[in-house]
Amino acid sequence: MDEYILRFYKDDIGALLITDADGRILYDDEATAFVRQERTNWKTACPPPAAGQRAEIWDLLRPERSKTYMVVTSTCEKDGELIQMHHLSDTSVYTELYRDISAYSKTLKEERDHDELTGLLNKGKFLEMKQSLFRNQDTIAVFNMDLNNLKYMNDHFGHEAGDRLIRKAAASLKKIAARNVIPFRVGGDEFLVVALHVDQAGAARIKANWERGLADLNLQDGGIPCVIACGLAFGERDYDLDEVMALADERMYEDKKAKKAAQPGMARKD
Repeated sequence: MDEYILRFYKDDIGALLITDADGRILYDDEATAFVRQERTNWKTACPPPAAGQRAEIWDLLRPERSKTYMVVTSTCEKDGELIQMHHLSDTSVYTELYRDISAYSKTLKEERDHDELTGLLNKGKFLEMKQSLFRNQDTIAVFNMDLNNLKYMNDHFGHEAGDRLIRKAAASLKKIAARNVIPFRVGGDEFLVVALHVDQAGAARIKANWERGLADLNLQDGGIPCVIACGLAFGERDYDLDEVMALADERMYEDKKAKKAAQPGMARKD
């Protein structure tokens, strides 16, 4: 190999690997010798040589040691044959930093979108989806829900007991959650469920399944039962989402009155 090439790459830059057109290693140095001995993806990642090619950048993985390298490849001609010079830069620290930042960003997004107490999506996420996904569907079903007796629980047994009631309500909604059935906690005792791509019979089945799941939870857990008022409204293509939600809200209040009347021993202010 020409001395000036080696001097420029090895002495000034270092970490040089030179291959021929068939991928055979013509030269390596102390920093790149591991390619000869360890499993890496360099033969797969290395671009085929092309005359005049410059500054092709690809990633070399060294999975045994969790190492990554950025590789800048230049193709040139020597004695009538194409060769490739690969300059390796260890990017492991930056790759790990990127992974940490990505994980942290994902955590922040999860915290931003989810209610801390229940793990359900929160009001902010609902408002975001209301302006996009929920606006233009073939069908939509909105379940407006309100937890009864939360004030009574907080006043008579403390906020920890109230929180248990809220978590039980959320657990009942998680039982019906699916890709197209999305529950939210939008306030202290307020919940919403939005179901997409279901007909009216399907929406009724979702409601019935939720009611059975809530009843099961109440059987498993003694004490004051978790009672949730629910109003269901349905919309088809070209629906007005605000009107659907207003109807669900109206029906929820009707259901709330009926369920309050069935619990005369409870305070009526929730």
